[in-house]
Amino acid sequence: MKKLIMFLAGLVLLGLTGVAIYITGAIFDAGRRETVFPFFFQPNNLSDMRPGVPQTPEYMGDAQFMDLLVRKYITEYFYVAPDTENIARRTQSGSVLYRMSSATVFDEWYANEAQNIQKLAENKSMRVARLIDSIFQPSGGKYWVVNYELVTWEKPNDFSVAPTVTRGTMYMDITYEMGMRRGVKLDELHDYLENGGDPAAVFNFRVNRIIQGQQ
Repeated sequence: MKKLIMFLAGLVLLGLTGVAIYITGAIFDAGRRETVFPFFFQPNNLSDMRPGVPQTPEYMGDAQFMDLLVRKYITEYFYVAPDTENIARRTQSGSVLYRMSSATVFDEWYANEAQNIQKLAENKSMRVARLIDSIFQPSGGKYWVVNYELVTWEKPNDFSVAPTVTRGTMYMDITYEMGMRRGVKLDELHDYLENGGDPAAVFNFRVNRIIQGQQ
C-alpha cells in the first residue's frame, strides 16, 4: 500500500512539474516575445568544412570566381612553408601551379621564384601572400593588374623580429572561361579530386604570361 501511495504521489508531482514548466514558458513568451534566429558560423572556405551546399560558379559570377582563382594562384606562386618537401612537391609536373600555368610561366617561376622559396624553406622561414585589392583589366588592355602583398617571417620562433612586408604588381595574361577544363574526361577529374587534388586546378583557367612590376 505504501509503495502504491508513493507511486501515485510521484505521478502527481511529475504532472505538477510539467504544468509549472508550461506556465513558466507561457509567461516568459508572453512577456518577452523573443524570437530565436539560428545561424551557422562558416569555419573554413573548404566545402567539407561548411554547412549547406557550396556556392556554384554561376551563382558567384565570372568576375568573383576569376578573382578567387587569381588569389589562389598568387598564394601558390609566392607562399613559403618551413618545409623543403613542400616546395619539392610544388615544383613537380602536375602540381597546382603547373596545372594553372602555361609551360613558359611555370618554367620562369621554377627558375626564379621557386629558387627563392627553396632557400627560405631551408632557413625555416615562412611567407604568406595575399591580394590587396580586386584584380582589374584596363579598358582595351590585354593584361590583368594584380596587386599583392607578401609577409615574410625570416627567423623561426623569434617574435622579437618583425616580419618583412613587401608589395608588388603582376601584369597577367589570363585565359579564363566558366566551367571545367575542356578535353579532360569527367571521370579523370573525379579521380583527381577524390585523390586529394586541388579543386582550383580543374577549372578552365590558365596564366599565359606574367610581367613583374613594382608598386
